Amino acid sequence: MRVKYLKLKNWLLLTVMGALGLTGCHCHKKMAEQEVEPEPIKVEDRGDVRLMYGVPTLNFMIRGQVRDADGIPVRGIKVNMLENGMTVEDGELQGDPERVREWLDGTSVTTDKSGNFVIANMNGRPMQQVRLLVRDVDGSDNGAFRDQVVDMEVTSDNIDRTSASGWHQGTYQGNVDIRLENK
Repeated sequence: MRVKYLKLKNWLLLTVMGALGLTGCHCHKKMAEQEVEPEPIKVEDRGDVRLMYGVPTLNFMIRGQVRDADGIPVRGIKVNMLENGMTVEDGELQGDPERVREWLDGTSVTTDKSGNFVIANMNGRPMQQVRLLVRDVDGSDNGAFRDQVVDMEVTSDNIDRTSASGWHQGTYQGNVDIRLENK
């Protein structure tokens, strides 16, 4: 009895879905007839990236130096690479406060005594621009500086493709010299 009920239920569901046009995809025949070789994904074409069997990834290796207005290296400055879609308004990262705090604490690097920092973000999502949030969090120990956002453009010229394979597009290598403004 239970088997007959399940068969009737499945038949009714398939009939309703078919009437509503919710059937299996039949476009695979058209695609097979076209015999078109897919183009490799380019950084400039990311707006049209279609996610199929994987997600494009790009490693980020960003080296930089933070200096004050006089060119003197500043230690103890926190630098974060922002994710796609994160915004900063009036020096504050926007979003859920708990998630923002977790992001800032978990992804920041601190400049050394020479003002240098290195951000290594492996398997990030490709983006056209890298945004760095630069924050003075130690008060006036090494001077009082304004927080700022630094944008770095990602172009095919600064992507090393020697490690690229499949969905992995290689490594973005960026260098930045950041000058802080006094408060």
